[in-house]
Amino acid sequence: MRVKILNALGILIGIGVGVGLFYQLISTQPVQKKKRPPDLRPTAEVKTVKAQSYDAVIHGNGTVRPSERLDVLSEVPGMVVEMGPNAAEGNLVEKDALLFRIDDSLIAAEIEQIKAQIASIEAQLTETEMQKENDIRLLAIEKQVFDLAKQEHERLINIYKKQLISEQQVQTAETRRNERLLAVEKRRATIAQADQKLAALKANRQAARATLKAKRIQLSKTIIRAPYRCRIETVRVRMYQVVQTNTLLAAIYPVDSPIEAAIPIEARHMSAFFDFDKLDRNTPPWEQVKLRTDVHWMSLGREQQITGHLSRIGAQLDEATRSITAIIEIPGPYARRTSNIGRGLLPGTFVRVAIHGRRYENIVVIPAKAMDTDNSVYLVKDGKLNKVYVEPIIVLGADVILAVTPAMPSGSKVVLNDMPGAFEGSSVRIWEQEADRP
Repeated sequence: MRVKILNALGILIGIGVGVGLFYQLISTQPVQKKKRPPDLRPTAEVKTVKAQSYDAVIHGNGTVRPSERLDVLSEVPGMVVEMGPNAAEGNLVEKDALLFRIDDSLIAAEIEQIKAQIASIEAQLTETEMQKENDIRLLAIEKQVFDLAKQEHERLINIYKKQLISEQQVQTAETRRNERLLAVEKRRATIAQADQKLAALKANRQAARATLKAKRIQLSKTIIRAPYRCRIETVRVRMYQVVQTNTLLAAIYPVDSPIEAAIPIEARHMSAFFDFDKLDRNTPPWEQVKLRTDVHWMSLGREQQITGHLSRIGAQLDEATRSITAIIEIPGPYARRTSNIGRGLLPGTFVRVAIHGRRYENIVVIPAKAMDTDNSVYLVKDGKLNKVYVEPIIVLGADVILAVTPAMPSGSKVVLNDMPGAFEGSSVRIWEQEADRP
């Protein structure tokens, strides 16, 4: 009996423990939350743009070249018989150093021939002048003889009128007078011929002297020296080469003068250089505003930098690339050496240039990726897309410069990313980058 009671008690205790455990499990079970429906709105990556000032920077690449270049031409024909010790491409040449010498033997022979010609002319002049002086003395004598013959003829005519002499005596006196007159005229003609000959000889002597002077100048031009301290860019001749007048011998450039870089720039970027409305149209803009440029290049594995300025804009438009050429003036070797900046900047060096142009006021700047090919831009307003069309003032690299308008006010949230399937009026979620500072 006791055993049955104990068994029944154990069963009741087991049931009680099981009920307690079941209750514990039920009371500690987490309450399931209701699931929210998924947000199917696309995410718009936006950037808030505000009215600001903007300093335009125009980038370009180009090569360095001398700002001054001199073509060394042969001014006389002949053979190159000597070249200076430094007359080679790339060499530095001091002022008055020998570059080339052209054979002068032919010119020297011509000079000697002209000298002999002048000596001959001067001898003829002396002889002719002496002959003329002699003829002048003889003319005076012949005039006296003619005067006596004339007086004798007149005396005999008076006697003949008195019938004291014969007519034949008068005729004989007249013949002597005419002979003396003819001698005087011949002498005068001889003197006149001497004057003509003297004039011709003096003209020939003057011409010969002028020719001699020209030949001496030619002789001096057979020796070609450096006009200033320069570097030889190219040499176009070799030893013992026969050259003609105006043959290009070499090209040189002064080492102490500034150098320049020619940078192709898109023509549409010209308005980013200057505010033409504020400049005098009769004066080149680069003479009114000096634009700073940053010039970068590589030398010995290190990037070098120097500051230059915009010197001028080329007048010709490249029809193929629709570009113009901006000429950047860069300090020359002497200026760089004294300032210890800009190593290894030689003609032909490839450079990257940043030209600091004009300043735009009260504009907004949006990334170029935010504008579609039809100049449309998506804005987010009140959580919805708003498509607007804009007219860029200019596009510089990744920056699109726009005027502040009612369609694009300051503080606009510009969409940067593509959202397939989105359209104007679509609701979007916003992921915003850091806003631009005004």
